[in-house]
Amino acid sequence: MYEPVWRHPKSLDEAVIAIADAGESGKVIAGGTDLAVLIRKRVSRPDVLVDLSAVSGHAEITIADGRVELGGLATHAEIAEHPIMRERVGLLAAACAAVGSPQTRSLGTIGGNVANASPAADSVTALAALDADVRVLSVRGERIIPIAGFFKGPGATTLAADELIAGVSFDLPDAGARSYYRKVGQRNALAIAIVSIGATFDPGTATVRLAFGSVAPTVVRARAAEEHFESEWVTSNDQPELVKAVAQLAVEVASPIDDVRATAEYRTMLVESLTASSLEEMCLRD
Repeated sequence: MYEPVWRHPKSLDEAVIAIADAGESGKVIAGGTDLAVLIRKRVSRPDVLVDLSAVSGHAEITIADGRVELGGLATHAEIAEHPIMRERVGLLAAACAAVGSPQTRSLGTIGGNVANASPAADSVTALAALDADVRVLSVRGERIIPIAGFFKGPGATTLAADELIAGVSFDLPDAGARSYYRKVGQRNALAIAIVSIGATFDPGTATVRLAFGSVAPTVVRARAAEEHFESEWVTSNDQPELVKAVAQLAVEVASPIDDVRATAEYRTMLVESLTASSLEEMCLRD
């Protein structure tokens, strides 16, 4: 019978020591919505489980000096229901509201969703569009990693075996900024994304960000499409035509695969149509 050793630290300092002591045979567990499935399927059988659920202050959502800090244990439900997230960071609130079932949203954490490194992760698509940073801790100290450089592939990150995700942070969007999140799945609830998009637009600076999930080994940003939009938007005499051109450029970032949920061709079509929809919603409608 599988019986791992459990550690229950009460602080982040205790947690990083427990993780360091566990070494390669240990795993961090928080809500357990991802790791518990892997254990049940016998994909992962760590000797030591470091349970972060009792770590004090690790679930806080704080906003100070124009910066949002999400504690690693902040749940999807807490983020989706937070009034400032809903008002100013609508794409992240919507992405977290799209995660799994109500039970999963109540247990699953932002840190766990990032650490799981699924290219279909709802919150990660939104965080990529927000240019978020991931704060990681170990007994060796702290690292701040831009989310664009955090993922190496499906299920793979730059996180070392002795590190944990302490939090995720990003600049609070200006009051006039607009955002968009949409996930296309095979059903309305409990769906894994066929394609997801997280997008932001700041009318004051004409800055746009476009991030996509489920179209590459990791969540990706369509930077060439963003740059083209920003260089042309203010002077364009035909903004709907520019939106169309940007949507076509966004396709270049996609390298989708055929799987049981959709074909690569369909995913590519969705990237173009979702990009156009996001820009029309954020930029062309009053």
